[in-house]
Amino acid sequence: MISSRVREIPADEEEIDMTLPSLSNWETTRDALHQITQIVGAVRVACADPLPNDLHYSVDVTAAGISSTRMRCGGELNFDFAALQLAFVRGGKTVFTLDAHGLSQTSLMQRLLAIFGDCGYSIDPSLKHITNETEFNVDRELAINYLQVLDAVFTALARFRGKLSGFLTPLVVWPHHFDLAFIWFPSDRTDEHSAPQIAFGFAPVSSGLDRPYVYAYAWSEPTGYVQVPLDAPAQAVSEGYTGLYASYDALHGCVDFNTTLETMLREYQRLVIPQLS
Repeated sequence: MISSRVREIPADEEEIDMTLPSLSNWETTRDALHQITQIVGAVRVACADPLPNDLHYSVDVTAAGISSTRMRCGGELNFDFAALQLAFVRGGKTVFTLDAHGLSQTSLMQRLLAIFGDCGYSIDPSLKHITNETEFNVDRELAINYLQVLDAVFTALARFRGKLSGFLTPLVVWPHHFDLAFIWFPSDRTDEHSAPQIAFGFAPVSSGLDRPYVYAYAWSEPTGYVQVPLDAPAQAVSEGYTGLYASYDALHGCVDFNTTLETMLREYQRLVIPQLS
Protein backbone atom coordinates (compact mmCIF):
# COMPACT_ATOMS: atom_id res chain seq x y z
CA MET A 1 0.00 0.00 0.00
CA ILE A 2 1.16 3.50 -0.70
CA SER A 3 1.00 4.40 2.97
CA SER A 4 4.04 2.18 3.55
CA ARG A 5 6.14 4.94 2.00
CA VAL A 6 5.12 7.46 4.66
CA ARG A 7 7.98 7.77 7.12
CA GLU A 8 7.78 8.61 10.79
CA ILE A 9 8.60 12.26 11.53
CA PRO A 10 11.33 12.55 14.19
CA ALA A 11 10.57 14.84 17.12
CA ASP A 12 13.11 17.43 15.98
CA GLU A 13 11.32 17.72 12.62
CA GLU A 14 7.85 18.41 14.00
CA GLU A 15 8.05 22.14 13.31
CA ILE A 16 9.21 21.76 9.71
CA ASP A 17 6.71 22.95 7.10
CA MET A 18 5.33 19.74 5.56
CA THR A 19 3.01 21.46 3.09
CA LEU A 20 2.27 19.79 -0.22
CA PRO A 21 3.12 20.81 -3.82
CA SER A 22 0.80 23.34 -5.43
CA LEU A 23 0.35 21.33 -8.67
CA SER A 24 0.54 24.53 -10.69
CA ASN A 25 0.54 24.31 -14.50
CA TRP A 26 0.34 20.54 -14.42
CA GLU A 27 -2.63 20.05 -16.76
CA THR A 28 -0.79 18.27 -19.60
CA THR A 29 0.98 16.00 -17.10
CA ARG A 30 -2.30 15.35 -15.30
CA ASP A 31 -4.10 14.48 -18.52
CA ALA A 32 -1.38 12.06 -19.61
CA LEU A 33 -1.40 10.27 -16.25
CA HIS A 34 -5.19 10.08 -16.41
CA GLN A 35 -5.21 8.68 -19.94
CA ILE A 36 -2.68 5.96 -19.12
CA THR A 37 -4.61 5.08 -15.95
CA GLN A 38 -7.68 4.62 -18.17
CA ILE A 39 -5.68 2.08 -20.20
CA VAL A 40 -4.81 0.11 -17.06
CA GLY A 41 -8.46 0.26 -16.02
CA ALA A 42 -9.70 -0.97 -19.40
CA VAL A 43 -7.28 -3.92 -19.32
CA ARG A 44 -8.38 -4.81 -15.79
CA VAL A 45 -12.08 -4.79 -16.69
CA ALA A 46 -11.34 -7.06 -19.67
CA CYS A 47 -9.45 -9.51 -17.44
CA ALA A 48 -11.44 -9.46 -14.19
CA ASP A 49 -14.67 -11.00 -12.98
CA PRO A 50 -17.44 -8.58 -11.89
CA LEU A 51 -17.19 -7.46 -8.26
CA PRO A 52 -19.76 -5.93 -5.88
CA ASN A 53 -20.16 -2.16 -6.19
CA ASP A 54 -18.42 -2.30 -9.60
CA LEU A 55 -14.99 -2.55 -7.96
CA HIS A 56 -13.62 -4.38 -11.01
CA TYR A 57 -13.69 -0.93 -12.66
CA SER A 58 -11.20 0.40 -10.11
CA VAL A 59 -7.41 0.20 -9.75
CA ASP A 60 -5.21 0.15 -6.66
CA VAL A 61 -2.76 2.81 -5.49
CA THR A 62 0.92 1.80 -5.24
CA ALA A 63 4.08 3.58 -4.13
CA ALA A 64 4.92 4.30 -7.79
CA GLY A 65 1.44 4.99 -9.17
CA ILE A 66 -1.39 2.52 -9.76
CA SER A 67 -1.95 -1.18 -10.40
CA SER A 68 -4.66 -3.32 -11.97
CA THR A 69 -4.14 -5.84 -9.14
CA ARG A 70 -4.09 -9.56 -10.00
CA MET A 71 -6.15 -10.38 -13.09
CA ARG A 72 -7.53 -13.65 -14.49
CA CYS A 73 -4.33 -14.14 -16.48
CA GLY A 74 -2.45 -14.39 -13.20
CA GLY A 75 -0.52 -11.14 -13.52
CA GLU A 76 -1.01 -7.46 -12.86
CA LEU A 77 -0.44 -4.37 -14.97
CA ASN A 78 1.35 -1.55 -13.12
CA PHE A 79 1.83 2.08 -14.11
CA ASP A 80 4.83 4.02 -12.80
CA PHE A 81 3.92 7.74 -12.91
CA ALA A 82 7.47 9.13 -12.69
CA ALA A 83 8.98 6.72 -15.22
CA LEU A 84 5.88 6.94 -17.46
CA GLN A 85 6.12 3.20 -17.87
CA LEU A 86 3.76 0.24 -17.86
CA ALA A 87 4.94 -3.10 -16.49
CA PHE A 88 3.23 -6.48 -16.58
CA VAL A 89 4.24 -8.55 -13.56
CA ARG A 90 3.43 -12.21 -12.96
CA GLY A 91 4.58 -14.38 -10.09
CA GLY A 92 6.74 -11.55 -8.78
CA LYS A 93 8.67 -11.32 -12.06
CA THR A 94 8.38 -8.62 -14.73
CA VAL A 95 7.15 -10.15 -17.98
CA PHE A 96 7.55 -6.93 -19.98
CA THR A 97 7.77 -3.15 -19.64
CA LEU A 98 6.48 -0.52 -22.04
CA ASP A 99 7.73 3.07 -22.12
CA ALA A 100 4.92 5.56 -22.89
CA HIS A 101 7.19 8.47 -23.90
CA GLY A 102 6.52 9.64 -27.46
CA LEU A 103 3.19 7.81 -27.63
CA SER A 104 -0.45 8.81 -27.32
CA GLN A 105 -3.26 7.07 -25.48
CA THR A 106 -4.40 5.22 -28.61
CA SER A 107 -0.93 4.24 -29.81
CA LEU A 108 0.10 3.09 -26.31
CA MET A 109 -2.93 0.83 -26.09
CA GLN A 110 -2.23 -0.59 -29.55
CA ARG A 111 1.38 -1.32 -28.63
CA LEU A 112 0.38 -2.79 -25.27
CA LEU A 113 -2.13 -5.19 -26.81
CA ALA A 114 0.43 -6.24 -29.44
CA ILE A 115 2.98 -7.06 -26.72
CA PHE A 116 0.37 -8.96 -24.73
CA GLY A 117 -0.37 -10.95 -27.88
CA ASP A 118 3.31 -11.69 -28.47
CA CYS A 119 3.45 -13.00 -24.88
CA GLY A 120 0.51 -15.32 -25.50
CA TYR A 121 -2.24 -13.27 -23.86
CA SER A 122 -5.43 -12.53 -25.79
CA ILE A 123 -6.97 -9.37 -24.30
CA ASP A 124 -9.91 -7.48 -25.80
CA PRO A 125 -10.57 -4.36 -23.69
CA SER A 126 -13.23 -1.78 -24.41
CA LEU A 127 -11.77 1.21 -26.25
CA LYS A 128 -14.69 3.48 -25.41
CA HIS A 129 -12.50 5.84 -23.37
CA ILE A 130 -9.24 5.16 -25.23
CA THR A 131 -9.60 7.77 -27.97
CA ASN A 132 -6.96 10.47 -27.43
CA GLU A 133 -4.32 10.69 -30.16
CA THR A 134 -2.28 13.58 -28.71
CA GLU A 135 1.30 12.67 -27.78
CA PHE A 136 1.85 12.52 -24.03
CA ASN A 137 3.52 15.61 -22.58
CA VAL A 138 4.72 14.82 -19.07
CA ASP A 139 6.90 16.90 -16.78
CA ARG A 140 8.63 14.28 -14.60
CA GLU A 141 8.92 16.66 -11.64
CA LEU A 142 5.18 17.36 -11.75
CA ALA A 143 4.47 13.63 -11.99
CA ILE A 144 6.58 13.09 -8.86
CA ASN A 145 4.75 15.99 -7.20
CA TYR A 146 1.44 14.30 -7.90
CA LEU A 147 2.74 11.05 -6.44
CA GLN A 148 3.53 13.02 -3.27
CA VAL A 149 0.02 14.48 -3.24
CA LEU A 150 -1.59 11.10 -3.91
CA ASP A 151 0.49 9.60 -1.11
CA ALA A 152 -0.62 12.29 1.34
CA VAL A 153 -4.30 12.14 0.38
CA PHE A 154 -4.31 8.33 0.40
CA THR A 155 -2.77 8.35 3.87
CA ALA A 156 -5.21 10.95 5.20
CA LEU A 157 -8.27 9.19 3.76
CA ALA A 158 -7.01 5.79 4.94
CA ARG A 159 -6.52 7.13 8.49
CA PHE A 160 -10.04 8.57 8.46
CA ARG A 161 -11.48 5.39 6.93
CA GLY A 162 -9.74 3.28 9.57
CA LYS A 163 -11.68 5.05 12.33
CA LEU A 164 -15.09 4.28 10.82
CA SER A 165 -17.15 1.25 11.80
CA GLY A 166 -19.45 -0.68 9.53
CA PHE A 167 -19.03 -1.79 5.93
CA LEU A 168 -16.62 0.21 3.75
CA THR A 169 -15.45 -0.30 0.19
CA PRO A 170 -11.68 -0.27 -0.45
CA LEU A 171 -9.89 3.05 -1.04
CA VAL A 172 -9.21 2.89 -4.78
CA VAL A 173 -8.72 4.99 -7.91
CA TRP A 174 -11.52 5.05 -10.47
CA PRO A 175 -9.86 5.44 -13.90
CA HIS A 176 -12.81 7.08 -15.65
CA HIS A 177 -12.76 10.19 -13.42
CA PHE A 178 -9.22 9.60 -12.01
CA ASP A 179 -10.53 10.09 -8.48
CA LEU A 180 -9.47 8.31 -5.29
CA ALA A 181 -12.45 7.30 -3.14
CA PHE A 182 -14.27 4.90 -0.85
CA ILE A 183 -17.90 4.48 0.27
CA TRP A 184 -19.18 4.04 3.83
CA PHE A 185 -22.51 2.31 4.43
CA PRO A 186 -24.25 3.16 7.74
CA SER A 187 -26.59 0.13 7.62
CA ASP A 188 -26.26 -3.58 6.88
CA ARG A 189 -27.19 -2.90 3.25
CA THR A 190 -24.09 -2.50 1.06
CA ASP A 191 -25.24 -2.02 -2.53
CA GLU A 192 -24.22 1.43 -3.73
CA HIS A 193 -27.18 1.52 -6.15
CA SER A 194 -29.80 1.28 -3.39
CA ALA A 195 -28.30 1.48 0.10
CA PRO A 196 -27.80 4.67 2.18
CA GLN A 197 -24.17 5.76 1.83
CA ILE A 198 -21.53 8.45 2.11
CA ALA A 199 -18.74 8.64 -0.46
CA PHE A 200 -15.44 10.32 0.43
CA GLY A 201 -12.83 11.12 -2.18
CA PHE A 202 -10.26 13.26 -3.94
CA ALA A 203 -10.44 14.25 -7.61
CA PRO A 204 -7.61 15.84 -9.64
CA VAL A 205 -10.13 17.26 -12.12
CA SER A 206 -13.72 16.91 -13.26
CA SER A 207 -16.15 18.63 -15.60
CA GLY A 208 -16.37 22.30 -14.63
CA LEU A 209 -13.70 21.91 -11.92
CA ASP A 210 -10.21 22.20 -13.40
CA ARG A 211 -8.35 22.17 -10.07
CA PRO A 212 -8.04 19.24 -7.63
CA TYR A 213 -10.50 18.97 -4.75
CA VAL A 214 -11.68 16.80 -1.87
CA TYR A 215 -15.32 15.76 -2.00
CA ALA A 216 -17.99 13.91 -0.06
CA TYR A 217 -21.62 13.22 -0.81
CA ALA A 218 -24.39 11.43 1.05
CA TRP A 219 -27.35 9.64 -0.53
CA SER A 220 -30.26 7.44 0.39
CA GLU A 221 -33.17 6.29 -1.75
CA PRO A 222 -35.93 8.02 0.26
CA THR A 223 -33.94 11.23 0.86
CA GLY A 224 -31.90 11.66 -2.31
CA TYR A 225 -28.67 13.64 -2.07
CA VAL A 226 -28.19 15.42 1.25
CA GLN A 227 -27.07 19.02 1.61
CA VAL A 228 -25.98 20.60 4.90
CA PRO A 229 -24.30 23.91 5.83
CA LEU A 230 -20.51 23.61 6.09
CA ASP A 231 -17.62 25.69 7.42
CA ALA A 232 -14.40 26.56 5.56
CA PRO A 233 -12.36 25.03 4.05
CA ALA A 234 -15.40 22.93 3.15
CA GLN A 235 -18.17 24.32 0.96
CA ALA A 236 -21.67 23.01 0.33
CA VAL A 237 -22.24 22.60 -3.41
CA SER A 238 -25.16 21.55 -5.59
CA GLU A 239 -23.71 22.05 -9.08
CA GLY A 240 -22.17 18.91 -10.60
CA TYR A 241 -22.97 16.97 -7.44
CA THR A 242 -24.59 17.77 -4.10
CA GLY A 243 -22.33 17.55 -1.09
CA LEU A 244 -19.01 18.72 0.30
CA TYR A 245 -16.36 20.42 -1.83
CA ALA A 246 -12.95 21.55 -0.55
CA SER A 247 -10.44 22.98 -3.00
CA TYR A 248 -6.96 21.47 -2.91
CA ASP A 249 -5.67 25.05 -3.26
CA ALA A 250 -7.19 25.79 0.16
CA LEU A 251 -5.80 22.60 1.69
CA HIS A 252 -2.28 21.99 0.42
CA GLY A 253 -0.75 24.75 2.55
CA CYS A 254 -1.98 23.18 5.78
CA VAL A 255 0.90 22.04 7.97
CA ASP A 256 -1.30 19.32 9.51
CA PHE A 257 -3.03 18.11 6.36
CA ASN A 258 -4.21 14.83 7.92
CA THR A 259 -5.99 16.47 10.85
CA THR A 260 -7.55 19.17 8.66
CA LEU A 261 -8.95 16.60 6.25
CA GLU A 262 -10.15 14.21 8.93
CA THR A 263 -11.87 16.93 10.98
CA MET A 264 -13.65 18.27 7.91
CA LEU A 265 -14.91 14.86 6.75
CA ARG A 266 -15.92 13.70 10.22
CA GLU A 267 -18.00 16.85 10.73
CA TYR A 268 -19.68 16.30 7.36
CA GLN A 269 -20.46 12.70 8.34
CA ARG A 270 -21.94 13.87 11.68
CA LEU A 271 -24.22 16.36 9.98
CA VAL A 272 -25.58 14.12 7.23
CA ILE A 273 -26.12 10.83 9.12
CA PRO A 274 -29.47 11.92 10.65
CA GLN A 275 -30.83 12.61 7.16
CA LEU A 276 -29.85 9.28 5.62
CA SER A 277 -32.37 7.08 7.44
